[in-house]
Amino acid sequence: MLAFVHIEKCAGQTIHWLLRSTYGLRHCDVLPWQGYEAMNALDGLTAQDIRRLQYLYPGLRSIAGHKVRLYSDLHTLYPDIRYFALMRDPLKRYASHYQFIKSNRGLTMDFETWVRTNDWGADWQTRMLTGTADINKAIQILQQGHILVGLVERFDESLLLLKGLLANDVNIAYERKNVASDNSLAQEVLASERNRQLLMEQNQTDLALYDYVKNELYPSYQLAYGGRLAADLAEFRARQHRFNHWNLVQARIHRNTIYKPALRLYRRRHGIGEPVR
Repeated sequence: MLAFVHIEKCAGQTIHWLLRSTYGLRHCDVLPWQGYEAMNALDGLTAQDIRRLQYLYPGLRSIAGHKVRLYSDLHTLYPDIRYFALMRDPLKRYASHYQFIKSNRGLTMDFETWVRTNDWGADWQTRMLTGTADINKAIQILQQGHILVGLVERFDESLLLLKGLLANDVNIAYERKNVASDNSLAQEVLASERNRQLLMEQNQTDLALYDYVKNELYPSYQLAYGGRLAADLAEFRARQHRFNHWNLVQARIHRNTIYKPALRLYRRRHGIGEPVR
Protein backbone atom coordinates (compact mmCIF):
# COMPACT_ATOMS: atom_id res chain seq x y z
CA MET A 1 0.00 0.00 0.00
CA LEU A 2 1.25 3.46 -0.96
CA ALA A 3 -0.11 6.30 1.18
CA PHE A 4 0.34 9.96 0.26
CA VAL A 5 0.21 12.47 3.12
CA HIS A 6 -1.26 15.56 1.48
CA ILE A 7 -0.02 18.69 3.24
CA GLU A 8 -1.92 21.76 2.06
CA LYS A 9 -0.22 23.82 -0.67
CA CYS A 10 2.55 21.27 -1.25
CA ALA A 11 1.66 20.17 -4.81
CA GLY A 12 -0.81 17.64 -3.43
CA GLN A 13 -3.41 17.79 -6.19
CA THR A 14 -0.73 17.04 -8.76
CA ILE A 15 0.22 13.90 -6.79
CA HIS A 16 -3.44 12.86 -6.47
CA TRP A 17 -3.79 13.13 -10.25
CA LEU A 18 -0.57 11.15 -10.78
CA LEU A 19 -1.73 8.35 -8.48
CA ARG A 20 -5.14 8.14 -10.17
CA SER A 21 -3.36 7.94 -13.53
CA THR A 22 -1.19 5.10 -12.23
CA TYR A 23 -3.62 2.97 -10.25
CA GLY A 24 -7.07 3.83 -11.58
CA LEU A 25 -9.69 1.83 -9.67
CA ARG A 26 -7.03 0.74 -7.20
CA HIS A 27 -6.54 4.30 -5.92
CA CYS A 28 -8.75 6.39 -3.65
CA ASP A 29 -8.58 10.06 -2.71
CA VAL A 30 -9.81 9.37 0.80
CA LEU A 31 -12.39 11.46 2.63
CA PRO A 32 -13.23 10.86 6.32
CA TRP A 33 -16.44 8.88 6.75
CA GLN A 34 -17.46 11.00 9.73
CA GLY A 35 -16.66 14.28 7.96
CA TYR A 36 -13.95 16.82 8.68
CA GLU A 37 -16.01 18.79 11.17
CA ALA A 38 -16.16 15.84 13.58
CA MET A 39 -12.37 15.42 13.60
CA ASN A 40 -9.64 17.36 15.32
CA ALA A 41 -7.03 18.97 13.11
CA LEU A 42 -4.47 16.20 13.68
CA ASP A 43 -6.86 13.23 13.65
CA GLY A 44 -6.08 10.73 10.91
CA LEU A 45 -7.82 7.94 9.05
CA THR A 46 -7.81 4.67 10.97
CA ALA A 47 -7.46 1.06 9.93
CA GLN A 48 -11.20 0.69 10.54
CA ASP A 49 -11.86 3.53 8.06
CA ILE A 50 -9.79 1.77 5.41
CA ARG A 51 -11.40 -1.64 6.07
CA ARG A 52 -14.74 -0.01 5.28
CA LEU A 53 -13.20 1.52 2.16
CA GLN A 54 -11.98 -1.87 0.93
CA TYR A 55 -15.57 -2.94 0.23
CA LEU A 56 -15.76 -0.12 -2.33
CA TYR A 57 -12.18 -0.53 -3.59
CA PRO A 58 -11.44 -4.29 -3.35
CA GLY A 59 -8.10 -3.96 -5.16
CA LEU A 60 -6.98 -0.89 -3.21
CA ARG A 61 -3.32 -0.14 -3.89
CA SER A 62 -2.86 3.53 -2.97
CA ILE A 63 -4.58 6.23 -0.93
CA ALA A 64 -4.09 9.97 -0.66
CA GLY A 65 -5.63 12.72 1.37
CA HIS A 66 -5.37 15.41 4.04
CA LYS A 67 -6.29 12.85 6.73
CA VAL A 68 -3.68 10.25 5.79
CA ARG A 69 -1.23 10.19 8.70
CA LEU A 70 2.11 8.45 9.23
CA TYR A 71 1.37 8.13 12.94
CA SER A 72 -2.04 6.42 12.56
CA ASP A 73 -2.69 2.68 12.96
CA LEU A 74 -2.80 1.89 9.23
CA HIS A 75 0.25 -0.36 9.65
CA THR A 76 -1.94 -2.84 11.56
CA LEU A 77 -3.90 -3.38 8.34
CA TYR A 78 -0.97 -2.99 5.94
CA PRO A 79 2.30 -3.99 7.68
CA ASP A 80 4.26 -3.06 4.55
CA ILE A 81 2.58 0.35 4.06
CA ARG A 82 4.86 2.97 2.54
CA TYR A 83 4.25 6.70 2.95
CA PHE A 84 5.13 9.58 0.67
CA ALA A 85 4.91 13.29 1.44
CA LEU A 86 6.17 16.60 0.11
CA MET A 87 7.44 19.45 2.25
CA ARG A 88 7.83 23.06 1.17
CA ASP A 89 9.64 26.12 2.46
CA PRO A 90 7.46 26.85 5.53
CA LEU A 91 7.11 30.60 4.98
CA LYS A 92 6.15 30.22 1.32
CA ARG A 93 3.74 27.39 2.11
CA TYR A 94 1.98 29.40 4.80
CA ALA A 95 1.66 32.49 2.60
CA SER A 96 0.33 30.35 -0.24
CA HIS A 97 -2.18 28.71 2.09
CA TYR A 98 -3.46 32.11 3.20
CA GLN A 99 -3.77 33.22 -0.42
CA PHE A 100 -5.78 30.09 -1.27
CA ILE A 101 -8.18 30.47 1.68
CA LYS A 102 -8.60 34.18 0.99
CA SER A 103 -9.21 33.70 -2.74
CA ASN A 104 -11.29 30.50 -2.70
CA ARG A 105 -13.02 30.27 0.68
CA GLY A 106 -14.17 33.85 1.25
CA LEU A 107 -11.81 34.57 4.16
CA THR A 108 -12.19 38.16 5.37
CA MET A 109 -9.73 38.42 8.29
CA ASP A 110 -6.30 39.96 7.87
CA PHE A 111 -3.17 37.85 7.69
CA GLU A 112 -1.97 38.32 11.27
CA THR A 113 -5.36 37.43 12.75
CA TRP A 114 -5.61 34.36 10.55
CA VAL A 115 -2.12 33.15 11.47
CA ARG A 116 -2.89 33.40 15.18
CA THR A 117 -6.35 31.80 15.07
CA ASN A 118 -6.64 29.30 12.20
CA ASP A 119 -6.98 25.55 12.77
CA TRP A 120 -3.76 24.77 10.90
CA GLY A 121 -1.82 26.79 13.45
CA ALA A 122 1.88 26.79 14.10
CA ASP A 123 4.31 24.23 12.69
CA TRP A 124 1.61 22.60 10.59
CA GLN A 125 3.87 20.53 8.33
CA THR A 126 5.69 18.97 11.29
CA ARG A 127 2.50 18.22 13.21
CA MET A 128 0.74 16.81 10.17
CA LEU A 129 3.66 14.56 9.29
CA THR A 130 4.55 13.37 12.78
CA GLY A 131 1.76 14.36 15.19
CA THR A 132 4.13 16.39 17.35
CA ALA A 133 5.74 19.84 17.40
CA ASP A 134 8.82 18.52 19.20
CA ILE A 135 11.64 18.64 16.67
CA ASN A 136 13.59 15.75 18.19
CA LYS A 137 10.55 13.48 18.30
CA ALA A 138 9.58 14.54 14.77
CA ILE A 139 13.01 13.65 13.40
CA GLN A 140 12.93 10.31 15.19
CA ILE A 141 9.50 9.51 13.72
CA LEU A 142 10.68 10.30 10.19
CA GLN A 143 13.81 8.21 10.70
CA GLN A 144 11.81 5.22 11.91
CA GLY A 145 8.79 5.52 9.64
CA HIS A 146 8.52 3.94 6.21
CA ILE A 147 8.27 7.31 4.53
CA LEU A 148 9.97 9.25 1.76
CA VAL A 149 9.71 13.02 2.19
CA GLY A 150 10.27 14.91 -1.06
CA LEU A 151 10.63 18.63 -1.61
CA VAL A 152 8.25 20.80 -3.62
CA GLU A 153 11.27 22.85 -4.68
CA ARG A 154 12.77 19.67 -6.20
CA PHE A 155 9.53 18.23 -7.47
CA ASP A 156 10.72 16.29 -10.53
CA GLU A 157 13.62 14.76 -8.65
CA SER A 158 11.33 13.85 -5.75
CA LEU A 159 9.14 11.92 -8.17
CA LEU A 160 12.15 9.98 -9.44
CA LEU A 161 13.08 9.14 -5.85
CA LEU A 162 9.50 8.01 -5.21
CA LYS A 163 9.65 5.67 -8.19
CA GLY A 164 13.18 4.46 -7.58
CA LEU A 165 13.03 3.92 -3.82
CA LEU A 166 9.41 3.45 -2.81
CA ALA A 167 7.04 2.42 -5.63
CA ASN A 168 8.66 1.25 -8.84
CA ASP A 169 5.31 0.74 -10.57
CA VAL A 170 4.20 4.37 -10.23
CA ASN A 171 3.83 6.39 -13.43
CA ILE A 172 5.44 9.73 -12.62
CA ALA A 173 4.13 11.56 -15.69
CA TYR A 174 2.16 14.56 -14.46
CA GLU A 175 0.45 17.85 -15.17
CA ARG A 176 0.49 20.59 -12.56
CA LYS A 177 -2.89 20.94 -10.87
CA ASN A 178 -4.44 23.58 -8.60
CA VAL A 179 -1.68 26.09 -9.33
CA ALA A 180 -2.52 29.71 -8.46
CA SER A 181 -2.78 31.92 -11.53
CA ASP A 182 -1.82 34.97 -9.47
CA ASN A 183 0.61 34.80 -6.54
CA SER A 184 0.55 38.51 -5.79
CA LEU A 185 -1.17 38.14 -2.40
CA ALA A 186 1.34 35.54 -1.17
CA GLN A 187 4.19 37.68 -2.44
CA GLU A 188 2.72 40.72 -0.69
CA VAL A 189 2.53 38.77 2.57
CA LEU A 190 6.17 37.66 2.32
CA ALA A 191 7.37 41.15 1.36
CA SER A 192 6.36 42.42 4.81
CA GLU A 193 9.12 42.09 7.39
CA ARG A 194 6.49 42.03 10.16
CA ASN A 195 4.70 39.12 8.48
CA ARG A 196 7.94 37.21 7.95
CA GLN A 197 8.88 37.62 11.60
CA LEU A 198 5.42 36.41 12.61
CA LEU A 199 5.73 33.38 10.33
CA MET A 200 9.16 32.56 11.68
CA GLU A 201 7.83 32.72 15.24
CA GLN A 202 4.91 30.46 14.33
CA ASN A 203 6.97 27.95 12.36
CA GLN A 204 10.20 27.44 14.27
CA THR A 205 9.81 23.65 14.33
CA ASP A 206 8.70 23.56 10.69
CA LEU A 207 11.80 25.52 9.72
CA ALA A 208 14.00 23.15 11.69
CA LEU A 209 12.37 20.02 10.25
CA TYR A 210 12.47 21.43 6.72
CA ASP A 211 16.21 22.09 7.15
CA TYR A 212 16.71 18.54 8.44
CA VAL A 213 14.83 17.00 5.50
CA LYS A 214 16.56 19.26 2.97
CA ASN A 215 20.09 18.91 4.32
CA GLU A 216 20.17 15.40 5.79
CA LEU A 217 17.23 13.15 4.93
CA TYR A 218 16.79 14.16 1.29
CA PRO A 219 20.52 13.73 0.46
CA SER A 220 20.30 10.19 1.90
CA TYR A 221 17.57 9.43 -0.66
CA GLN A 222 19.75 10.81 -3.44
CA LEU A 223 22.62 8.62 -2.29
CA ALA A 224 20.39 5.55 -2.09
CA TYR A 225 19.10 6.16 -5.63
CA GLY A 226 22.60 5.98 -7.05
CA GLY A 227 24.78 7.72 -9.57
CA ARG A 228 22.24 7.85 -12.39
CA LEU A 229 19.98 10.35 -10.66
CA ALA A 230 21.15 13.42 -12.59
CA ALA A 231 20.99 11.58 -15.92
CA ASP A 232 17.57 10.10 -15.16
CA LEU A 233 16.29 13.53 -14.17
CA ALA A 234 17.48 15.06 -17.43
CA GLU A 235 15.89 12.21 -19.39
CA PHE A 236 12.63 12.52 -17.48
CA ARG A 237 12.41 16.25 -18.22
CA ALA A 238 13.31 15.77 -21.88
CA ARG A 239 10.83 13.07 -22.82
CA GLN A 240 7.12 13.47 -23.51
CA HIS A 241 4.98 12.45 -20.56
CA ARG A 242 2.47 9.69 -21.23
CA PHE A 243 -0.53 9.44 -18.95
CA ASN A 244 -2.99 6.60 -18.53
CA HIS A 245 -6.15 8.51 -19.42
CA TRP A 246 -8.29 5.38 -19.11
CA ASN A 247 -7.27 5.01 -15.48
CA LEU A 248 -8.15 8.66 -14.88
CA VAL A 249 -11.60 8.17 -16.40
CA GLN A 250 -12.26 4.97 -14.44
CA ALA A 251 -11.14 6.57 -11.18
CA ARG A 252 -13.40 9.58 -11.68
CA ILE A 253 -16.45 7.49 -12.62
CA HIS A 254 -15.97 5.13 -9.67
CA ARG A 255 -15.49 8.02 -7.27
CA ASN A 256 -18.62 9.84 -8.42
CA THR A 257 -20.93 6.83 -8.83
CA ILE A 258 -19.78 4.46 -6.08
CA TYR A 259 -17.58 6.12 -3.47
CA LYS A 260 -19.30 9.47 -2.96
CA PRO A 261 -22.84 8.00 -2.88
CA ALA A 262 -21.65 5.47 -0.28
CA LEU A 263 -20.19 8.31 1.80
CA ARG A 264 -23.44 10.26 1.57
CA LEU A 265 -25.45 7.21 2.64
CA TYR A 266 -23.11 6.54 5.57
CA ARG A 267 -23.30 10.12 6.79
CA ARG A 268 -27.08 10.23 6.38
CA ARG A 269 -27.51 7.03 8.41
CA HIS A 270 -25.26 8.38 11.16
CA GLY A 271 -26.84 11.83 11.27
CA ILE A 272 -23.77 13.60 9.88
CA GLY A 273 -24.82 16.77 8.12
CA GLU A 274 -21.53 17.60 6.42
CA PRO A 275 -21.92 17.35 2.62
CA VAL A 276 -19.66 15.20 0.45
CA ARG A 277 -17.68 17.30 -2.01
